[in-house]
Amino acid sequence: MRVAISDDMTATPVIILTGAGRGIGLATVKYLLALPSPPNILAVSRVISPALRSLAVNNTNLETVAVDFATPLSELRAEVESSIINTAISRWGRIDALLLNHGVLDPICKVADANVADWEVAWRVNLLSFVEVVRAAIGELRKVKGRIVLVSSGASTAAYTGWGAYGASKAAMNHFALTMAREEPDITTVSVRPGIVDTDMQTALREIHGTVMGPAEHAKFLEFKSSGIIVPPENVAVALGNLCLRAEKDLSGQFVSWDEENLASYRREK
Repeated sequence: MRVAISDDMTATPVIILTGAGRGIGLATVKYLLALPSPPNILAVSRVISPALRSLAVNNTNLETVAVDFATPLSELRAEVESSIINTAISRWGRIDALLLNHGVLDPICKVADANVADWEVAWRVNLLSFVEVVRAAIGELRKVKGRIVLVSSGASTAAYTGWGAYGASKAAMNHFALTMAREEPDITTVSVRPGIVDTDMQTALREIHGTVMGPAEHAKFLEFKSSGIIVPPENVAVALGNLCLRAEKDLSGQFVSWDEENLASYRREK
C-alpha cells in the first residue's frame, strides 16, 4: 500500500536513478550523496555492484533495488511498480525526479546481419522500459512538478556502422522527451548527451567492436582514449545530478549536450 504523498516543496527530494551500479550512474550517486543536503536516492541496477552496496551500507538515504530492464514487457510493468515505484513511495512518500541512465549498446552488427529479436531486446532496455518507468511515476511527479532526465547519446543524431539498434533507440528517446514536454507541461523532461565518457561502453568499442565498425570509425574511438578527449564519468555526474535537482522549465523537451554553454551552471559542484 502506498503512503500519502506530501506536497511539501521543502521536503528532502527523492530521486530514482537507474543504471546505478557503475559508470555514469554510480558516479552520479556518489556526487548526490556528497552534497551538503543530499537527496534520498533509490538506486536501480541490474546487478547491485559491490561499490553500490557499500554506499548503501554507509548512507541511510540510499536504497538499492535490482531490476533487469530486459524483462519481457508482459512482466515489466509489475516489476517497475513493485520494485521501483512502490519502494520509493513506501520508504520516502514521494518521487521528485527520475534519472534514467540504464542502457545497452548491443547488438553491434550491420542490418544485413541483424537478428531482429536482438534489436527488440535493445529497444526494450533503451526505450520501452524508460516509458514504463515514466508512466508509473507520472502521478507522483505531477504532484511536485518534478523532473525527468534521460541519458541519451550523440549516436542519436550520427550514424556508425553496426550501431543501428542503439542509435535508433536513442533517437526515439529524444522524441520521447519532446512528447513528455507537450503532454506533461508541469514536469520538466530533458534528454542529455553525456559525450565520450570513460566507461565500459568505450572499452568495448575499442577492444571488441572494431571488427564491425569501419577502420576509420574504430580509429576514432581509439583516438578518444589516447588523446585524452574522453571524459571521466564524475564530470558528467555533476551536470546530471544538478539537472535532477533544479532543471529549469525552459529545458523541457530539449536534447542537450552536457558540456554546452547553457548548461554551465549545472556543471558547477554545490
